[in-house]
Amino acid sequence: MSFAVTAWLIVSVNFAVAILVLLRPWRKPADPAQPAPITFVDAVRAALAATALLVLERLAGIGRNPFALIHLVYLHLVVLAPATGLTVLALSLWRKGGRRAFAVSLPVKILAVLTLLAAPIGVYATFIEPFRLTLETVRVPLREGRDAGSEIRVAVLADIQTDRVGEHEHRAIDLAMAQTPDIILLPGDLWQSEHEPTPKDTAALRELLNRLSAPGGVWFSPGNCDSPAWTKNLLAGTPVTLLDNDIVQVQVRGRRVTIGGVELYNTREAEALIRQLEEDPTSGDVRILMGHLPDNVLHLRPNSRIDLVVAGHTHGGQIVIPGLGPPMTLSRVPRHIGAGGLHHLNGNAIYVSRGVGCERRKAPRIRFFCPPEVSLLTIESTAGPAASQPNREGYGNSL
Repeated sequence: MSFAVTAWLIVSVNFAVAILVLLRPWRKPADPAQPAPITFVDAVRAALAATALLVLERLAGIGRNPFALIHLVYLHLVVLAPATGLTVLALSLWRKGGRRAFAVSLPVKILAVLTLLAAPIGVYATFIEPFRLTLETVRVPLREGRDAGSEIRVAVLADIQTDRVGEHEHRAIDLAMAQTPDIILLPGDLWQSEHEPTPKDTAALRELLNRLSAPGGVWFSPGNCDSPAWTKNLLAGTPVTLLDNDIVQVQVRGRRVTIGGVELYNTREAEALIRQLEEDPTSGDVRILMGHLPDNVLHLRPNSRIDLVVAGHTHGGQIVIPGLGPPMTLSRVPRHIGAGGLHHLNGNAIYVSRGVGCERRKAPRIRFFCPPEVSLLTIESTAGPAASQPNREGYGNSL
């Protein structure tokens, strides 16, 4: 049984228990001619009962995975709570023999109406925003000492992270290619599913990647979801080149660009590559470090010779609370950096993509105030002011 089915069964059972506690059919009304009222205390008891069940289910191992627990809490908030509220409002209108079958207090009715607000939020976060693809354009100024020349356009496609190649993934490729990039960077996580990719899945992904092309190459560094053997097999015969603790130098618009791609974690080999990028005495070239984790920027020396770190992984947090940012980013960089965009840390520029896809397997597939994106980084020809403000454009929905 898949976790999605298990999660819905849990929510159904917890909903039934919450309604049972709310109604308390075993109690006797003070006046047999009148139904016993459903009070605010009853509503609190029902909420506590559902919460207690959720805790017991976690202790039993069902929600032990952190993403599984988040999924269950999310379903309780946007499904169980509105369903309970709707049931209470329906009971308040139920007539039996010309009399009210249930008496619902005003505070409970107000609470029931408020719970209904979670339903459209859940619909939006699940079925609309995860497909509301945007284009973020950012200008990246360089320090003095780099070769003069034309601007360089770098497209970033991070965390495609699909379990089925469909319209959304193809629209992301369309959007990236429409920017006529000079270089394309893919900082990890192509596929994530509860099952291993089938030959059909692999063929669909390979077809997707075959649509990418750029004069300065298409480069990929591995992420959490990319098994080494499968990734090498997938990329074989495509325009995409794996950089796994490797460095390449390309000529773009008359300028030299050195790209280093590191493996997922900060191994001795990854650390050696970073030092090589920082210490190479060659002057004038633009140096980019690509890796899945934003944490790579923490291993750079202050004011490093590396001009830009490009990363993914965080998905921008997927859920952003206005005014507060994402509750978590699963990265050791400061939360405002993990939230995505171009930032500076210890004098080093880092761009974190919010990604094309979202977390899958046992996690809820949601985004809220954090739409998926394709990024276009324009590396300027001369040194300029601090990071420019990003511009984001929307490119429609797909249900």
